[in-house]
Amino acid sequence: MRPITKRIFLTALTCPTLGWLMRQDQIHTTITPAARFQIEQGQEIGKRARALYPEGTLIATPDFHSAIATTPNLMNDPNTKTLFEPAFLTDGFATRADFLTRKPDGSWHMTEVKASTNDKAEFIDDMAYTTLVIERTGFNISEISLLLISKEYRLGMPPENLFVELNHTEEVKARVEEFKPICTELEALTRTPEKPEPELQLQCRGCDLFNDCTRKGITNHIFNLPRLNQAKFDELSALGILCIEDIPPGFSLTGNQNRVKMCVQTNKPQIEARLKPDLDVVSWPAFYLDFETVMTAIPLYHDLAPYAQLPTQYSIHKCSEPGHVTAHSEYLADPSRDCRLELAERLIADLKGAGSIIVYTSFEKTIINGLARLYPDLATDLNLLIGRLVDLEAIIRKNFYHPGFHGRTSIKRTLPVLVPEMSYDGLDIGDGFTAMSVFALMAFGKYEKDEAETLKKQLLVYCKQDTLAMVKLHERLVAYV
Repeated sequence: MRPITKRIFLTALTCPTLGWLMRQDQIHTTITPAARFQIEQGQEIGKRARALYPEGTLIATPDFHSAIATTPNLMNDPNTKTLFEPAFLTDGFATRADFLTRKPDGSWHMTEVKASTNDKAEFIDDMAYTTLVIERTGFNISEISLLLISKEYRLGMPPENLFVELNHTEEVKARVEEFKPICTELEALTRTPEKPEPELQLQCRGCDLFNDCTRKGITNHIFNLPRLNQAKFDELSALGILCIEDIPPGFSLTGNQNRVKMCVQTNKPQIEARLKPDLDVVSWPAFYLDFETVMTAIPLYHDLAPYAQLPTQYSIHKCSEPGHVTAHSEYLADPSRDCRLELAERLIADLKGAGSIIVYTSFEKTIINGLARLYPDLATDLNLLIGRLVDLEAIIRKNFYHPGFHGRTSIKRTLPVLVPEMSYDGLDIGDGFTAMSVFALMAFGKYEKDEAETLKKQLLVYCKQDTLAMVKLHERLVAYV
């Protein structure tokens, strides 16, 4: 049986069932472009962090057992100053540290590297697990640091400017003490032949296995209630209520939650009186606009901060009336350079004239505002675009609910219900995170020329699908009134 890793340990703390499945090697994932991007981004950050310690020794072997054998020999050698990727295994618990640096008293300073600009509570747990395992093998960790991405870094700065170091020794040591008493129990629990019975908790709603686990057989789960908080979840669970259909009359819910409840229990769409007036705000011709963006830890271009949101493409469908498309325009940036100015200029030209600009959520408004701040000479024209925006998602959220939405009004949730003949299934790129990851990998030169050209076409198809979906949704909503 495989040993417990950091991921298994921390998962089993909150969900023993999922931790058991992971240790039993029953969870299998596919390396998607999005996953590949995350992996490669993390590897690049690690590589750049190691460059700060030129005296360091990298245990480069991908074979974990070879790394385990090599690590203690290097740590017991007084000439070893810094180790990268040392590996440890004891009592069924395994880990690899990012950095270990020898201190004058013979103890070790452990450093964890994260491709994040923000400190997070979960990082304390990460470092605590690694510290716990290392100390159980007999080595003393006396100092613990977290290396994060600096928000002030820009391309061209010295490598050390990419990082900011935070000392978390006290918090991590305290968490280690909390972990110690549960290690034996957790190891035995994940090793047992019988899978632990799953227990519903609020965190289940974000789990990939939810539909086949604690939700199995429940169509209208209480997790479909908008903004369900811990207190309300606990109250419903104490009553043994898992289905929205079972929520009794008079049970305290917010207005939106009660609307979802009534809609599910009557099995009919609920249409508010304001739907028609809100749709009538649209002036024709109307332009349906969608952006795609990219965010990377290491900036793609000069004058960009880490994780700055960079618009990379857009699609615009123009309609003379609901559902009647008269034109389509689109733009995709050249991944090899910063094209924001060109994108902004093309956007203004493609949206020139009168008529509403229909978007889905406030995302497009945020992007246009960012472009207006970046290019003052274009600010007047860009601000005129903002004045024409109509948020279709906000109209749906306020005025229309269907049981098939299952508590959400994202376009991926509303489209299959209102426009079942239209689908994202079969698209080579079918979601925004994949689109972002593909563009970033192209910008970093990870694809050959022919493959990159194919991917560019797929990006355009995906973005075009988003605006066409808005056209169809709008047309279907008008039909309801």
